[in-house]
Amino acid sequence: MLKKLFSIITVFFVLSVFTISSKAGISKIDAYTFKSNYGITSVHIGSEVSEISVNAFRNLNNLRSISVSENNPYFASYSNCLYDKNLTELICFPAALSGALIPDSVVSIRENALHGVADGIKEQVRDVVQVQASGNLKESEVPGAHFIHTENGIKWKNEDGTVVSPYSNIMNLAGAVVDASSTGEMTQPRQLEAAFSFVASSISYERSLEIPSGDWVKDYAQKTLSTRKGNCYGYAASFAYVARGLGYESRVCTGTVKSALGGRTTHAWTEVKIGKYWYIFDTEMQNAKGSGYYKQTDDSYPAGPIERTSIYTVNF
Repeated sequence: MLKKLFSIITVFFVLSVFTISSKAGISKIDAYTFKSNYGITSVHIGSEVSEISVNAFRNLNNLRSISVSENNPYFASYSNCLYDKNLTELICFPAALSGALIPDSVVSIRENALHGVADGIKEQVRDVVQVQASGNLKESEVPGAHFIHTENGIKWKNEDGTVVSPYSNIMNLAGAVVDASSTGEMTQPRQLEAAFSFVASSISYERSLEIPSGDWVKDYAQKTLSTRKGNCYGYAASFAYVARGLGYESRVCTGTVKSALGGRTTHAWTEVKIGKYWYIFDTEMQNAKGSGYYKQTDDSYPAGPIERTSIYTVNF
């Protein structure tokens, strides 16, 4: 929950916080509001602000966080960034913010929203939003080979557009997850999120000290999806095949992560390619921790730093 608005417009120079109050009658934020105050690190926007100009946050080079009153009907904040109320347009990514999660719903970037942001982060944000703008396709619009929902159950659409029944055990098992977790009316990203939640919640963790070797990924996926029990290797392999079935490039990675007991521990996780980048999807950790392991980067992954030792590409 965001803190309630203070009753006056004020700049707290000690805390470097700029709070805009509705009681002061301010409904518009523009280039004159902050007067390029380099000391500002955090901005809170009140409930009555209805207009924000494209130059409002220019030159606030130390800005790291923007929050918005939950009662504001026009704007919202997420992961320290400023958006329109529906989280479809990025209005400001604070210049000094080193990273943030971009909601899947964001499909546009306002002029000057990335002003002052480091070039590497700026490029990543643009790539993510571009992918989301072009990738929020419904199942029937997704290019390439993937599962589709039909009146006769889950089928496989080949690269050339022909439709066939799943033709292997692993396809049937992965297709069953797609069928149970999603519909053909969902967008591809929404299907991926729903399938992730399904795998994380429907499989029970089964401890095993065995570290697989050789060509193990398909066998582990089949066993785990059949019995609904498995260790981290089974979870990772299972979701990799499900993600591939939704039309994404996917792979299983093994290596080490930070252990909750201290030190490091061996682990396996799934990675899915979205646009130019590979993201971490850890269904086993999601099952154990409850949240925080969907679509993470190396920097945002909660059990990081992550170290990869092997990568296995998945295909039917």
